[in-house]
Amino acid sequence: MARPDVTISAPDPLFVGRELAIEFNITAHKETKVEFIEARLVGDQGWAVGSGKSQVTMRLLYPKFTEQLMAQGVLPAATTTRFVAKFTLPPGTPPTHEVGPAWSRMRLYVHISIPWALDGRHRYDFAVRIPAPPVERLPVAMRSTSEPGKPRIELGLASSRLIVGEELVGTCAVFHLDDAEPREVALAFVPELTLLRRSRPRERRGEQIAGTMTIPAGSAGTSVPFRIRLPLGMTPTFEAPTHTLRWWLIARTGSFFGGRVDVAVPLEVFDRVAASMTPKLEAAPRLGDERIATLFAEFAAGNGWSGAEPGSADFAIEKDLRGSDLRIGYAYRGEHGAFLVASVHTRSLGLGLSVAPASSLRHMFWKDVEVDIAVWDRAHHVKARYPDQAIPFLKGVVPALMTSSHLGTMVRWGDSDLVFERKVAGVSAEDLGIVAAELEVVALTIASCLPSIAAPPSIVADLPSWHALAGKLGGTLALGDLGITGVLDGMPVDLGLAWLAERPASVHVAVGAPDLGSDLVKAVVISLPRPASDVLAANAAERLVELITRWPSDVVDLRVEHGVASASLLLPGGDPPVADATRVRELVEQLCAVLGALDPGAGPYR
Repeated sequence: MARPDVTISAPDPLFVGRELAIEFNITAHKETKVEFIEARLVGDQGWAVGSGKSQVTMRLLYPKFTEQLMAQGVLPAATTTRFVAKFTLPPGTPPTHEVGPAWSRMRLYVHISIPWALDGRHRYDFAVRIPAPPVERLPVAMRSTSEPGKPRIELGLASSRLIVGEELVGTCAVFHLDDAEPREVALAFVPELTLLRRSRPRERRGEQIAGTMTIPAGSAGTSVPFRIRLPLGMTPTFEAPTHTLRWWLIARTGSFFGGRVDVAVPLEVFDRVAASMTPKLEAAPRLGDERIATLFAEFAAGNGWSGAEPGSADFAIEKDLRGSDLRIGYAYRGEHGAFLVASVHTRSLGLGLSVAPASSLRHMFWKDVEVDIAVWDRAHHVKARYPDQAIPFLKGVVPALMTSSHLGTMVRWGDSDLVFERKVAGVSAEDLGIVAAELEVVALTIASCLPSIAAPPSIVADLPSWHALAGKLGGTLALGDLGITGVLDGMPVDLGLAWLAERPASVHVAVGAPDLGSDLVKAVVISLPRPASDVLAANAAERLVELITRWPSDVVDLRVEHGVASASLLLPGGDPPVADATRVRELVEQLCAVLGALDPGAGPYR
């Protein structure tokens, strides 16, 4: 008996998170009784290392979908019967790949059960890709060593966030190496796998993608540009339950006897679908200005500053002062010149503050907050959620800004940062000293004026209770938006008012951190707009259902992602509404309990 023929029509590739419809066309050569027709879409991911008795493997069939296309019945002769099944690949589904000892595949199985005859069984393979949003570029510059006088190689990239198939734009420089002859530099994209299992993670490297560039003779100490294209078949960065994939760009030159140096830059690679939404790479950071780097390092060592985290500046230093983070950086912007960038970063003021250069258009269409200092008010346009709440603070800080002439032009002032830029031809130790002194005055002035910020006038809050909550969490209350950053039972807590059309609508609370908790918790994704009722239909674990169904109805928008649990407590009706610190503390404890219920181990969430 001839078995029915099966053809399918489906999108190729399949994208994670997007609903996909697969059409099945089944044609029987003669009238055929069937017990059932079933379609199964199964992901197969895992890895294997070693061989023989010492081999260690991890395999997971995820995701798994089963759809019954037809119950018991009859397929008519010489007629094509059409069925449609819909699936959505969940987060945690990796892209299709074969990298090193790891793999990920996606297969569709069709089973036609025929009584008293051989069943029809069909299998189809699909490619899976992870959709990517527009990519926010992140320029980066790294060096093999910071030790003066030692041979080294430096690498600068227009961005460490790259898109499959695009051309990477970079610069390379070598120092204290013989440059009498052209020097070849080996470049390689290297995949690094983290193989996950119940025991310790295992690190493995896959097959590298190699290339080269040449440093011309006599070019030591100068930047040499290069371009290298990412292959279209390159697997993007991803995290899955069984393994993760990250990429490195490694530059290497020299030999064991002639001064071998290498530098590795971590990369984040996105699917090529992001290319149409993301600007192309143009210029990489400048390298080789050792004098500036040395100047910054010497100033930091002698004046209580330290090296800053990587940022937009080629060279930068930072300092903690009275709860503020002070930063001074040197930024080279090609034909636009070089700039000394000075900034103060604080906890959010909660004022909805935005300061921009004044213009007739801004003053015509947007109301301006004035501080009764004519020169300042003419030169700046100031917005704040509640002017009466912001003006006392502004009046205290603005005079210090007006006397800080060496900081340059104020380019941004918001709730959490204040940034100045000054175009420079060069930088001296004296310049850094003056800028550092003026920046410290500004930071100390901001700290001294924080008590002038009152609670928002559009709410009622028992401030002693809110201060007590801040104390319980080991933090400080920011009255501007009742914000608190602290810790409860070892878990980070961040909370504060959330706004809707400039009106307080809720108190948003987040508990946890991506670097805490088990891999199981980090892999969990939960989204419940109305937690107490939605959890019943969410196929959640029984212990989680028992916790969340007891929550009051004014707790909304529960989300668990990357090891962080967050939710909002709606403010009650009334004019003005009441922000209840006791209820907020209860929500903090409830979110802690959610993370604890999701973590079966004895980690920080237990």
